[in-house]
Amino acid sequence: MKRSPSIVIALLFAACAPSASHVTAPSHGGGKGDGDNTDVDGGMDGAVPPDATTGTGEVLRLITGDNTVINSDWTASEGGYAFAVVQDGTPSEPYISSAHFTGEHSLAFSVPTDTSGHKQRVEYKIAQAADADGLHFDNARYAGFAFKLGAAPAAFTDSAIFWQAWQGYPYGPPISLKFESSAAPPFRIKLAIRNMSTGPDSTTPDVEIWSANMIEADTWHTFLIYVEPRFASTGEIKMWIDGTRVLDWTGELGYDPSQVAGAYNGLDIKDGIYQPDSNNGHIFYFDQIVVATTYAQAAAQLGWQ
Repeated sequence: MKRSPSIVIALLFAACAPSASHVTAPSHGGGKGDGDNTDVDGGMDGAVPPDATTGTGEVLRLITGDNTVINSDWTASEGGYAFAVVQDGTPSEPYISSAHFTGEHSLAFSVPTDTSGHKQRVEYKIAQAADADGLHFDNARYAGFAFKLGAAPAAFTDSAIFWQAWQGYPYGPPISLKFESSAAPPFRIKLAIRNMSTGPDSTTPDVEIWSANMIEADTWHTFLIYVEPRFASTGEIKMWIDGTRVLDWTGELGYDPSQVAGAYNGLDIKDGIYQPDSNNGHIFYFDQIVVATTYAQAAAQLGWQ
């Protein structure tokens, strides 16, 4: 099995959330509405941010694969937390795979080929807007994970989201990391945003802020994303891939709940697979899914320190 530098997406969230029970860190564009139909600073040269060596902060959520339990209703449990599942169409049940970035296991998600245009989706909510320590419009978080596309993947005939920060049904996610239409490896992925200027309607194209043709089959990458969401002022997104920072973006993020009916006052962080339109079937693997309050805590879970 090939292994490239990890792809860790850690959402860097600057402000610490209110105190809550937490996991102790181990030593080691448009498309259909993203509805929950079933819920059962360093420089661009790769330098790390000032908090990278402080040792302070909290790992708020962690899914390792090694210590994860998949329950009969498809929800997942680890570290005293239950992770809600979101599903649409006819996906397979998430399962613990022997494929791994670190340790001995990972989580695997798969959806079938669907040419009807119906949504195919299975995702876990890692941290929710309703959580006291979740991602809100007055704080920030680091979200990271190791990711691998399955062996011998079919072409992507449309988009496939594998990470998103979502603000409620039936709206398009304010932040999404996804595959774009591409026929063969290296497949193109992009990070896109929505705000009050684009509007929440997912049939309106989102705004690309980063992209690359980089995903090969059966190859691990690590992603870390820092998100500081602000719908009425300057928010911020930073992203590291395999330990190197590739993005430092500022601008408005998300929707004003007082103007968009039903929009959450915060964002759900979700990992998995969501294909909103006709597409081939695919398998995505995730390891070391983490949400933390500092770069140091998140990066440690991705093996960067």
